[in-house]
Amino acid sequence: MGEPSEPTVGAEHLAVAIKAAAAMDIKEKEAVCDTLYVTQPNLLASVLVLPSLGVAMETVDVVLNLLIVLHLAVEKSGQVLAMVSEEDQERELQRFAASVRFTGGLDEQTIRQSIQQTTAYRKEGILLAYAYDTLRRSGIADQRHESAKYPIMAAINLVNSIATAQRIN
Repeated sequence: MGEPSEPTVGAEHLAVAIKAAAAMDIKEKEAVCDTLYVTQPNLLASVLVLPSLGVAMETVDVVLNLLIVLHLAVEKSGQVLAMVSEEDQERELQRFAASVRFTGGLDEQTIRQSIQQTTAYRKEGILLAYAYDTLRRSGIADQRHESAKYPIMAAINLVNSIATAQRIN
């Protein structure tokens, strides 16, 4: 296993993005969503579909705010992502699901090593850690009902899709 790739979004970019998103009012967040609608419609759609899967709006709001922070962090890093297609997202979702199935029954150390081999961990570990922490702090990661898996999968897939997206600049 090689050394982790240099993250393309640094901790400083994420910190600025978190502060910026926290300071935004609803109109400013709507403007970011309008930008996402134009530049990354499939990432936005993967969040907006959650209510149709039985996910509560409060939970959708957490995942939407996560997407806003991720978008701002990438933007603050000076990068421009190629549009993430539905196929790109599906590929990353299949990889994520396979890694989750693979870790069933493994000890904690082996699971940690498995996660460290994922593209998101190697390339955008800071964003992945932020997504996990957001899910944990919001209580989403602790929910045990069937529909709880959808926002978790959507949030992690946002990071995976960003980590593997082509950079235009």
